[in-house]
Amino acid sequence: MNRTQSWTLAKHCPEVKHDNLYWSLLSEEIVGVGGPVGLDHSLDRSVIALTTKEQPGMTEEVIPGIYRVINLDQLAKLNAKLSGPDTLRPEDLSLFVGYSGWSPGQLQSEIDAGFWTLASASGTYVRDCMFKHVMDTIVEPTTGKRVPIDAHGFQAWASMRESLGM
Repeated sequence: MNRTQSWTLAKHCPEVKHDNLYWSLLSEEIVGVGGPVGLDHSLDRSVIALTTKEQPGMTEEVIPGIYRVINLDQLAKLNAKLSGPDTLRPEDLSLFVGYSGWSPGQLQSEIDAGFWTLASASGTYVRDCMFKHVMDTIVEPTTGKRVPIDAHGFQAWASMRESLGM
């Protein structure tokens, strides 16, 4: 599970081109932190888009009910007109910048050492924890901008741990 920040895609990734309406809207979306790797330099920056809506040819299902956008630039070009019931709008996406990675055997060693809590989870469970809590936003009345309700994911973590009996 990842945490949000009060930063937009444009702030995290100033190199993002705003060459159409879709990218302009996407650049104002709040992003989550996927991990510490690939945050600092534009050449190795990683942006992942997840959604609960399928768009054939543009998404692939990673777990039941959760889809990864295959190519965000291609999606932006295809959906630039922002119309139709099958169109993934920027607000349908949860964006994550950066990732976590492990060397061979490192993750298993961390699991064996008790650093991780493993639990089976359905797509519904992941969707409810990640999309319902972590990426929930409100419109800030003074600025009119979207800001996260739970900027550091504390409510999402508490909900997840409670449902796991921890």
